[in-house]
Formats: sequence, structure tokens, C-alpha cells
Amino acid sequence: MIPALIAGGIAAASLIGNMYNSNQDRKSRERAASRLSEQQRATDNEYSQMLRDIDSYYNGRGSLGTAQDVTSYKDAIAGYDPNKFVYDRGEFDYGKTADDFITPLRDKIVANEIAGVQHSAAGAGLGRGSGAAEAIAQAVADKDEELYRLAQEDYRDDRDFAYKKYSDYAQAMQNKLDTLRAATDTKLTMQGNLANDYYATMDAAQADRLKARQDKLATDATYAQAMAGLV
Repeated sequence: MIPALIAGGIAAASLIGNMYNSNQDRKSRERAASRLSEQQRATDNEYSQMLRDIDSYYNGRGSLGTAQDVTSYKDAIAGYDPNKFVYDRGEFDYGKTADDFITPLRDKIVANEIAGVQHSAAGAGLGRGSGAAEAIAQAVADKDEELYRLAQEDYRDDRDFAYKKYSDYAQAMQNKLDTLRAATDTKLTMQGNLANDYYATMDAAQADRLKARQDKLATDATYAQAMAGLV
């Protein structure tokens, strides 16, 4: 919408042009030109005041965001790296085998087993013959198998326990990073909102200035046309 005074200037220019058409003498043209110039000055003054009023309004209204918020948001976006919020679990390194869980008393246990077999063999009249040797060898093999089976069970239990500690720790670290990322994302959102609010306010102010300028150019063109008719 064309402001009232500017619209009045357009109407005045048109009226003065009509006066000139009906008054061809020099004095009439001079009076018309003088009135036209006066009206144009008033329009120029109103335009200047309009620009001041626009600036005053937006400066007084302000915005939640500031130019500094825009800079901070740009810096935050540029420095945002999602990989910073992913915990590097690495590889699970246990470093043990079932052999590490063979009882240190193995030799004593096997020796006791041999002694028992020998005693049984002697009682059976086998003495130190091949029968006793085979019995001892079988007993040793059976005891070794039993001890290794127990060692494997201990190995699996210990490995499972170690892996759980590793996994629990990694998950705890990831949970901390997830919390930090959520806080960072929230801060980025808030900074983005402030930056957008600042731009929205600046855009609205610029739009009002451009509209006033367009109205002024239209009015100036009307004055120029009317003045040209008085020459």
C-alpha cells in the first residue's frame, strides 16, 4: 500500500498537470511547478521519515538473535564432528588360553593318580608288568583329560567375565558420549533458532525498506512526468 502522503503527492501531481492543461500562460506554469516541487519535497521528507521509523521500529523491537549468534552458530556447525561422539571400543584382547587355567598342582595330582594305580595294580598282582604300565598310562590320560576339561570351563567363565567387563565399560563410555551429543545437538538447535530469528528480523526490515523505496520511485516517476508536462 502506498503511504498516504506519497499517494497524496501522486494525486497532487496529476491535479497540477490538469491545471497546466487548462492554463497555458507562463505564470500558471510557474505556480504549478512551484506547488509540484513543494509537494515533492514533502514526499521526500516523508520518505526519509519512513526509513527512520522502520529502523526505529526494528531497533526497538529487536530480535532474540544477534549477529554474534549467527557467527557462533556458523562456528559450531563448522566444528561439529559426529565421530567425536562414537566411543572407539577397539578389539577385545583377552590374551589367555585354556592352558593358563591348568591347575599348578597337575603334576602332584597325576603323581597321586599314578601311585593309586600302582597300588591297585600291586594288589591285583600286576606288579610292574605291562598291565600295570597300561593302567598307569590310561589313568594319566584320563586325569589329563579331566584337568583340561576343567581348565576349559574356567577359561570360558573367565573370558566371559572379562568380555562383560569390557562391554559394560564400552557401553558406559558410549552412554556418556550419547548424553554429550544430545546436549550438543540441543545447543546447536538453540543457536540455529537464534540465528534464524536474527535473519528473519533483518529480512523483514529490508523488505519494508525495499517496499518504501519502490513506492518512492513510483512517486518520483509521477512527479517527473508531471514536471515534464510543465516545461
